[in-house]
Amino acid sequence: MRSTPSFSLSGFQLVLAALLVTVAGGALWLTGSRQSLDKTYAATVRKAQIVADMRADLYAAAEAEKSAVLADTDQASAEFARQARASVDKVAAGLKAFQGLADSPQERTQAKRFDEAFAEYRKVDEEVLGLAVQNTNLKAFALSFGRGAATLAEMEKSLRPLLDGTNDKAARQAQRALTEGLRIQSLHAAHIMEKTDLRMDALEKNMTTADKAVRSALTTLGRDGTGALTIYERYWKLNGEIVALSRQNTNVRSFTLSLERKTKVLAVCDEALRVLEEGIRERMASKATR
Repeated sequence: MRSTPSFSLSGFQLVLAALLVTVAGGALWLTGSRQSLDKTYAATVRKAQIVADMRADLYAAAEAEKSAVLADTDQASAEFARQARASVDKVAAGLKAFQGLADSPQERTQAKRFDEAFAEYRKVDEEVLGLAVQNTNLKAFALSFGRGAATLAEMEKSLRPLLDGTNDKAARQAQRALTEGLRIQSLHAAHIMEKTDLRMDALEKNMTTADKAVRSALTTLGRDGTGALTIYERYWKLNGEIVALSRQNTNVRSFTLSLERKTKVLAVCDEALRVLEEGIRERMASKATR
């Protein structure tokens, strides 16, 4: 009786099968490893792009903020302020995106440093922009050199008959009134550009002294000075408006903040981003040489 043939693998066949399994497993591992490396590299490239965009947006915000400070109209200041805030929001969005991708202690630490500096930047930025859009110094200048100057010219026209007349005493009083009025006008520019309250106080004291001299001269003229005095009263009211606007000093304060505190905070933010960017480039170079 014949036995049923057995189909067992030889030793060579076993080795070959094991080798094939090993090769297949290695190929799968290499494929998975390669995909993982590609994914990691793509994430690193993405982080580098985010940081580069953040630096660009940060400087775009700083440029728009300076334009808001230096703009000569409320409309222009408001538009530049809007642009500055929009760029700042882009930086904030970039930071959030980067924090979601940060995968090393160094990146997380440096991102935190930037976050702290950027928080201070936003605080100062809002203060600067809030002042810049008010434009009180520019409005004071416009009022002084516009309606203020025009009102003094009207007063001079009212006094012209006395200035050109034959009554020397009346001409002298008219000239005195006009000269002291012009003295007040000449103090406006210094007051508008002044940063300190102490110096403003001194300038306003000089204005008050000149005001008394104008009134004294016009009162001495009696009925001949009545028209000029009425006009001068309007000028003195304008002077009060000019001084009040100047006292707020929003343009001077915003410019000083922008030039001093803002510049320093911007430098700290930029340095934090530079270090972050440099670290990412080094990691990219390291991965590329493996």
